[in-house]
Amino acid sequence: MKKLILSAVVSCSMLCMCAQPNVKLPAPAKKGGKDVVESLWARRSGTEFSSKMLTDQDLSNLLFSAIGINREDGRLTSPTARNMQEIRVFVFTAEGVSEYMNKENSLRPIVKGDYRQLIAAHQDWVKQAPLSLLIVADETKFGSNNERSKTMMALDAGIVCENINLFCAGTGLVTRPRASMDEAGIKSLLGFDDTITLLLNNPIGYPKDSEKK
Repeated sequence: MKKLILSAVVSCSMLCMCAQPNVKLPAPAKKGGKDVVESLWARRSGTEFSSKMLTDQDLSNLLFSAIGINREDGRLTSPTARNMQEIRVFVFTAEGVSEYMNKENSLRPIVKGDYRQLIAAHQDWVKQAPLSLLIVADETKFGSNNERSKTMMALDAGIVCENINLFCAGTGLVTRPRASMDEAGIKSLLGFDDTITLLLNNPIGYPKDSEKK
């Protein structure tokens, strides 16, 4: 009975969100943060976050670093095998779950509500982050799901994750790359079938001590 009630609540939330237009983000910044070498020296994983949500500009810059379009021919900040661009990024916040649409630099609302616990799984510290990015591979975009293809999609996801890690290091954000998550719960929430593979996630936020500033 509880599962039926939860399913009904999620379905209602998804219908409400689907009726909403995409949320346009500010144009990604072309300057700012540490240089690449400084970012490599600063790169580290963290588990303590400020509760403050990222500004729209910081969120736009962050998502651009992950799978943003940086050339007129539509190629990305993160390379993918044969330029298949099969990696998709979803944003989990206290307000809901959205997908980053890189062609429009916007967020597509999917479901209302706080589902960050699905990313956290059994690690409560993850829920302290104001947002988490979920990195998935879409086999329908890659065109194949044999073992070699799955390996390449996993590698592509790792590249996106490292882009995120270096961006955070270069701009003073806190993150930690993870593979743990409630895969069944996320797939049910977002209506994913077996063509979508959940690979990595990054809880992200400002440093906890920034709350005092």
